[in-house]
Amino acid sequence: MTIGRRSFLKTGLLALVPLASRAVAFDARPPRQGAAPLFSFGVVADIQYADKNTAGARYYRDSLAKLDDCLGFWNAAPLDFVIQLGDLVDTGGLPTLDKTWAAYARARAKTYSVLGNHDFVAPREQVTSALHMPSAYYSFRRRGWRFVVLDGMNVSIDGGWPKDDPHFLEGQRINTALEKSGSPIAGEWNGAVGAEQRRWLAGELAEATARREKVVVFCHLPTLPGSCQPDLLLWDHDEVVKLLDTCPTLVSYMCGHDHHGGYAERNGVHYLTYPGMVEHAAKDSSFIVDVHADQLVVRMMSGWERRLAFSAKALQATGRVGLTGGHDA
Repeated sequence: MTIGRRSFLKTGLLALVPLASRAVAFDARPPRQGAAPLFSFGVVADIQYADKNTAGARYYRDSLAKLDDCLGFWNAAPLDFVIQLGDLVDTGGLPTLDKTWAAYARARAKTYSVLGNHDFVAPREQVTSALHMPSAYYSFRRRGWRFVVLDGMNVSIDGGWPKDDPHFLEGQRINTALEKSGSPIAGEWNGAVGAEQRRWLAGELAEATARREKVVVFCHLPTLPGSCQPDLLLWDHDEVVKLLDTCPTLVSYMCGHDHHGGYAERNGVHYLTYPGMVEHAAKDSSFIVDVHADQLVVRMMSGWERRLAFSAKALQATGRVGLTGGHDA
């Protein structure tokens, strides 16, 4: 089930819901009394700060003020963690990255980051260090849930690799082939997860399934057609989606990259593309996700709310594991 790409600003999170299911799947009212979440986390995408003039709808210099508003929203809530889904900056080198990271790090909850195509203002080792990332792709666990962070620029031209590195050379080869075939996803702003990372992802998903952990995957680039503009997908999106299909405990894939935002559903898994802060007001680009036993409730600062029910397959595969306990790792 997919939905045409429409701005979140037109109808808030209502744009994520098919017309036929709005009555039961969307609710703009506060959660019911007694329906406290098991835990919550904050999400923001494409902050893309830079000290440069506005270009089109991208208000680069305004992003720090909007991030500050977002932090007010987050810091007023008891969050387990917050995550920014890539493109923390647009340009500017390490000083700009350090400045924006320092602003983001004022979150009271533990902070996590995803690599975006604009983040490579320096070699990738320096970028991952500046973002305090354990590695370019990694996973962490919270309360019996597994959160998997992918590097969508692992194989790419603009992914911070030296020009003699195999990841860069493979990126050049793939992009050239896509250009020759007329594919809409050709472009240096896109990239691939790559075979090595897909093998790692397969291991993470298999382990989560064996442990009966529900899974959320984060990446900067979208992977499911219909959840974004057709020119902004991962180069290897088909392979990644097929891999995600193998995990019965996967409940959501969350990403940025398409500043308009979007949504699609496949096999009961919710693919969410969050709107970019650089193009939208803080109230329309700052989110909290409440994790419940049977659903995710995605809340926008503006007040819109979208409830994403877990599939029967995910509920059966996890039972009650990961609902009330579990250790962090």
